[in-house]
Amino acid sequence: MKKILKIVISLVLVAALGFAGLVGYLWATEYSPNGVESLPVTKQGNSEIAKVGTEYSALNWNIGYAGLDKDEDFFMDGGKMVHPIDKAHVENNLTNITRIIKEEAADVTFLQEVDVDSKRTYNINQVSYLDKALDNSSIFAYNFRVAYIPYPLPPLGKVNSGIYTSTKFNIENAERYQMPIPFTFPTRLANLKRGFSVTYSNIENSDKKLVLINAHLDAYDKDNKGKIAQTKQLIEFMEKEYSKGNYVLVGADFNQELRDLTKEEIEKTPAELWRAELFDKTLLKDKFKLYYDNSRPSARLNNKPYEKGSNETYEFIIDGFIASDNIEVSQVKTLDQDYKYSDHNPVKLRFRLK
Repeated sequence: MKKILKIVISLVLVAALGFAGLVGYLWATEYSPNGVESLPVTKQGNSEIAKVGTEYSALNWNIGYAGLDKDEDFFMDGGKMVHPIDKAHVENNLTNITRIIKEEAADVTFLQEVDVDSKRTYNINQVSYLDKALDNSSIFAYNFRVAYIPYPLPPLGKVNSGIYTSTKFNIENAERYQMPIPFTFPTRLANLKRGFSVTYSNIENSDKKLVLINAHLDAYDKDNKGKIAQTKQLIEFMEKEYSKGNYVLVGADFNQELRDLTKEEIEKTPAELWRAELFDKTLLKDKFKLYYDNSRPSARLNNKPYEKGSNETYEFIIDGFIASDNIEVSQVKTLDQDYKYSDHNPVKLRFRLK
């Protein structure tokens, strides 16, 4: 009996020491971004000066790290998979995502969930891949940097991921702004540290700037509190830039339902699965407007591989734009890719500076 007790105690001690060691390692390697950081231009490409009255386009797309195509599900959404099926899936998705971006030829492209060196995407540097394929100037800002995520089984492992902006306009300077983090210790150590990125571009015959903001708000925060705090910070920043006379355009995965749905419509998604809570439009002042395509969904839930028309396929409109009232929007359209290469569809905006 004593021998068994000693073995049990030894195992408990080993487990405790292992857990303490893991927490210590994650703490020592924790990504701790400052409030505001300067961002380098990862590639100097085409450099045009924006003009008042000229029609431009912007593309916004959460590419799901090229690992959440129609054949995948995801454990955080009620599915079973942790990593994509195989490397070939990731490579095929990335190739086709890039092809679509090039075909759309937008003047600004906002991408979310772009991996740099992550176990889940076989350490493919997607930023380098995009930079080589696209002719524009670009910036990249981290949202997720964890040396080792120990859950679930198999573990997620190393994740380096973030938001990528590609633009034909000149980039005078770029910055990353840290957003509120809804997670506490120790969960915080292996979680996202989301920020939004900002690029400033010149406008012909004007001392004002075109301010392009790329954002991806939290998904799995408790009671929507993280998203609300992040939305408020984002709008406060927009108001500050607008007060300078600048033109402000945001492309984002808001992770909030942009339509005005009823409680019953929201609750069509089962309570045990992730739901998109409503975006609080009262936070927007008269000088800003939310733009999205109300006619078709922009994202699906990854509770199972995509099956069009299935009762277990849950879709949302959570991707879109916010523009200041000195920007005239003529069209916003979700490009229905049927989730072939990502769990989100791209959304395209046509606009002019007034």
